[in-house]
Order: sequence, then structure tokens, then C-alpha cells
Amino acid sequence: MVDSHFIGSAKSLGLFQLCLLIDDLLLFCKADEPSVRVFWRGLHLFASLSRLHANPQKSQVILSKAAQPVRDALLTWFGFSVRAPPGWEGNRLSFAGRVQLIKSVLMALEVYWAMAFISPKGVIKEMEKRFCSFLWKGTTSSGYPKVAWDQVCKLLAEGGKGIKDILALNRVLMSRHLWALIAGERNSIWVDWIVHTRLRDKSIWTVTDDTGSWAWKKLLRLRPILLSNIQYRMGDGKRLLLWHDQWHTLGPLILRYPRGPQLTGTSSSHTLHIVLANGQWRWPPITDIAHLQIIHLLPPIQPWPDRVTWRSNGGTFSSSSTYDLFRPPGPKVGWSSLLFGSLKIPRNCFILWLAILRKLSTFDKPWLLHLGGTYVLCVDGQTKTHDHLFFTCSYSRQCLARIREHVRFQWPHTSWDRGIAWASARWRGKHVVNAAYRALLASLVYHIWQECNRRRFQSTSRPPWIVGSIVIDEVTQRILSASLRFSVSTCGLYRFWRIPWPVEGEEENSGPSLRNGLVLSGSCASSMLLEL
Repeated sequence: MVDSHFIGSAKSLGLFQLCLLIDDLLLFCKADEPSVRVFWRGLHLFASLSRLHANPQKSQVILSKAAQPVRDALLTWFGFSVRAPPGWEGNRLSFAGRVQLIKSVLMALEVYWAMAFISPKGVIKEMEKRFCSFLWKGTTSSGYPKVAWDQVCKLLAEGGKGIKDILALNRVLMSRHLWALIAGERNSIWVDWIVHTRLRDKSIWTVTDDTGSWAWKKLLRLRPILLSNIQYRMGDGKRLLLWHDQWHTLGPLILRYPRGPQLTGTSSSHTLHIVLANGQWRWPPITDIAHLQIIHLLPPIQPWPDRVTWRSNGGTFSSSSTYDLFRPPGPKVGWSSLLFGSLKIPRNCFILWLAILRKLSTFDKPWLLHLGGTYVLCVDGQTKTHDHLFFTCSYSRQCLARIREHVRFQWPHTSWDRGIAWASARWRGKHVVNAAYRALLASLVYHIWQECNRRRFQSTSRPPWIVGSIVIDEVTQRILSASLRFSVSTCGLYRFWRIPWPVEGEEENSGPSLRNGLVLSGSCASSMLLEL
């Protein structure tokens, strides 16, 4: 820290600046010897004027692709230690933290490039491989994933973690360019260039993909997916092409009737208004019987300009709503509600997700059979499987018994899968008591699994009553930290969890509790809990 006497003296002399209070400072220079010399002279000049010297014990140098002479010069002149650039791989993140980092940072970087280029499938596979390695190992080195990446990229309601599929995301963002062409957004240089060089007198629906670059051909192959979600609303006919646009129920007429322009005496570049007059259809005489279907299926004329709209999202293209078109939908799972709620703890929910999928490293896995068939959590000699661990073994039952001393937590004596189905049906919805039950289950699963790993890898153990108390305290702190709306349900949750109600001047059981105009007596809270 800067000495307070120095700050007072500098202020009296008019030399005080805010930068004098800065403890940590980042200085950058080019990685060559002339820049390092200027950098070194600047530090000495600053020290001679301000009497503030850099502390070699606390200062570090981060080098990026610097030559060895530069490294030697820095170490010789400054006497600073060299460290590697900070990265995510060195952070102690939980699985849930890595998922959030992938969603918010890594996928944001991918969106930037996916909006500009069509990524080859080989590049996409390599990116997915690196994302998967970072999720499960915290590094970009390859390893065995607990859950396949396709499962991770599923929606939350489908049993995944909601990470965007990179291939589908790239196609969605590329289809945004097609939408700009279809909607006629002429404020884009790219759209103007495509219209004048690729489309000319055609539309995006009738141009062929036999010429052009690889990226242009890939872009045109997205047209069938967009076709069913675009709606042409015909009006004055001054914008839509007569033979090439999708205004007719038969589709682009030039594809069904290639000789149509010659037979009707029109041009393939004409707009729709050429066959309109005073709000009525005025088609040229058609002598070909095959072409009479055009007239029989003509849509009604509307008194507004031609419009091209998206069938959903209020008529505007949206990448989020279009994502489902490029992603194959999967079946919904009933247990996804156990991972939601206002009281969820992401770290615990991730382990619960692995336990539901039976992806925890229990001894019933074929690749773990060489470790032996028993484990050290209890001494009943059973194989460590998900069914035995949750909640059949004596240790987990004692943890449940400790929790039941504090709250009424029920769990059926059945297999793990049936227990999850029972909890999913019983604790669904947004009710805060059900959310507390879900948080309690996730916390209990997490700490039991943590205790297994502590005993196996650290040779330390905790009695079950301590693990049960940790679970109760964790969920209690989560309830206290949550921004719950004041209601009868919230009051019941506090009484159900034996948390003193925060009312000034009153004890919890001294009488009715008054807050924000709501009176809740003890009998009312008790009757409400019986209904739950």
C-alpha cells in the first residue's frame, strides 16, 4: 500500500492522483529487446519521481511466445519471477461451474465465429472434444467422459444440461443470412452483393447450388428447413417475384411450370404486380391446360404491401426459436423437475444428475471391477451400486435418520430408479416446500458420494450424523439466502424447517406473526403443513 504520509504530501503539492492508490497494476510491452529496454527505463523513471519501487517478491512477468533472449533480459533487469498465463484449467471449478463457463464464455466465442463462417464438421468435432474434456477433466486433454456429449447437449427437460449443439447452432446462425435474403434486408452489404452476383433475377428458392463456393452450397442446403416456417403475405405485388417466390400454394411457379413465362408472355424477372390491376387478378390468357391450376388456386389479394414473415415469434426471425428446427427433439424425462427450483444448489444438482443417469463411478461398472467388489462406506459386504448407495446401505440410512430428526423427509424402500420416479411425482411444482425437498435430496446425494470419495482417496471419514447435520445446515443456509416472496407457503417453510421467522419484537411462538399485512398464526401454519 502507498504510505499515507506520502499521499498527504503529494496532495499538498498538487501531485495527488487516483493511480497512486492502485496496488495491482498490469503493464504491457512488445516481446522484443528494444521494447523491454523502454519498459525498464520507464519503471526507473517512475521510481525516481515518485519514490515508489516495484516489489520483486510480489511482481511477476507473464510471457507469451517470447524468445529466450527476451526472457533472460527480463529476469536480469527486473528480477521478477516468471509465471504462466492464468487459465481456467488452473481454477478449482466444480462440474456445475464448468457447465456455466461453457455456456456463458466458450459458447459465446463460438457464436461469434458461427455467425460469420460455416464450420467444417471436423472442426466442430474437435471443438466438442475439447469442450467435453474441459467439462469432465478441467483440461483440454482427452479422457473418458462420464456422459456422452450428445446427452449433455440435450435440453434440461430431456435429461441434458442445456448446452447448445455446435453444429445446430452454426446452422441456425447461417440461416439468419438466408432470412436476410428472403426478407429483403437491403441494409446489409452481404445481401446486396448476393442479390447482384448470385441471385440476379431469381429468388433464393429457385437458384441452383451447382455453382459457387463450398460455403454457398452449404448455405443453400438449409432452404428446406426454413421453407416450412416462412409465410408470404401477398399484397400489392410490387415486391414478390411472379415466378420465383413462394407466394403461391404450389410453391415457386418456375419449378412446376418452367415454360410459364413464355406461355404467358411475361418475364422471369417480373414482380407479381404485372398480373394485378385495381385489386383484381389479371392473368394473361393461358391456353395450356396444365397451367390452368395456377389460376384455380390463386390466393386472395390483400390491401397492404407484400410482406415476408416468420411463422412464430411475432413474425420476426429468432435464433433461439429456430434452434429447435435444427436439433432433433428427444423424449422428455419425468425426473428433470428434481434439478430445478428456487432453492437448487448447482453443484449438488449436477451430482444428482449423474446419479439419476447411473454415471457415478460405482464398482458395478465393468471398467472398475478390478478395484474389488466392496467399498468402505459400510461393512455389510454389498457391492457399491447406485441402488445400494441410495439409500439401502446402513450409512445412508443413518444419514436419513439424522435428517428426519429435523424435518419430515420420506423416502420409499425401493430401488433407486423407482425412488426417483416417486420423488419426481411427489415434489413437482414451484411450491417452496417441494423445492426444499428437492434441494435436500440433491444435497444428501452429493455429501454421501463425497464421503465415499473421502474414505477411498483421503482415508478420512465422518460419522453419518455429521453428514446429516451438514446436509441440514446447507439447505437451511440456502433457504435463508434465497429471495423468497412473502406468502403463507414461505411462512410454512420456515416453520417446517424450524427456522425462526424474522419478525421484529416477537418470538417465533409468542403469537401471530405480522408482516406486510399478512397474519399467520401457529395453528394456520400447522394446518397448512398437514395439507402439504
